[in-house]
Amino acid sequence: MRPVICALLAVVASACSAFATARVTLILQFDAAHSEQSVSEMKTELQSLMRNSGVELSWRRIDELSSSDSFPSLVVVTFHGSCEMKPLAPPLPGEPVALASTHVSDGHIIPFADVECDRIRSSLRSAHAESGSAGDLLFGRAMGRVLAHELHHIIDRTRAHTAHGITRKSLSPRDLIADRT
Repeated sequence: MRPVICALLAVVASACSAFATARVTLILQFDAAHSEQSVSEMKTELQSLMRNSGVELSWRRIDELSSSDSFPSLVVVTFHGSCEMKPLAPPLPGEPVALASTHVSDGHIIPFADVECDRIRSSLRSAHAESGSAGDLLFGRAMGRVLAHELHHIIDRTRAHTAHGITRKSLSPRDLIADRT
């Protein structure tokens, strides 16, 4: 698992070189309950994954914005479903489902992403993720990795996936929560 995580870090760092030394503000919007512990861990994980990319992230909640705010680069991320580890979500259907998506308009990537928390939570069932505070930390780690994947599409303005790392088309539940050490 260690080589997969190392590849994951290398791909995210190189994928974000298009925004070298850029500051990107992530606007977070939740349409249901969420765990502050999971959100904090998501931020920590994403910051860590992006550390060597040259992209500096800042975070804002949509309800904290005012009409006078201005951002040079921003990404709006909407989290759907319950973004906390409990209650356990029902299992996913047999066919693959997207854990998140990036918006496209007229064939171009635009800076809007949707993260499907219920689907992430369901996928973690098979990885035997814990409930409680440890579960919220693992869930936050998974959210951070899913969001890193979507930021690859947005920052690099590409629909392409890679053969390895976090930017490949599909990540296993173990990939989402494995230690990076």
